[in-house]
Amino acid sequence: MLKIITTVREDHQSIRVHLYGQFTEEYVPEVEKALSGRGASGHKVTLDLANVTFVDRAGMKFLGGVESVDITLENIPSYVRRWIEQEGRYGSVHSEAS
Repeated sequence: MLKIITTVREDHQSIRVHLYGQFTEEYVPEVEKALSGRGASGHKVTLDLANVTFVDRAGMKFLGGVESVDITLENIPSYVRRWIEQEGRYGSVHSEAS
């Protein structure tokens, strides 16, 4: 189960989306929906993973992708960070070989 809570900071220019629980493939569309359009409205968007207990491959791929569209990841579990970095290195090596 995954719980998504969105908060707007005092300056009204930044939005923080908190995830609680297990971030698996079935929740990717819900998180996409929670994040959609937020950055386009000029807000700084942060995805806080402090209370995430598990991330599957689909969740990891999604998290790697949001970093490339200027959404900040905070409190990301170290195993997820390493996984994203490894996939990035493998992906760039893999595409050069193609």
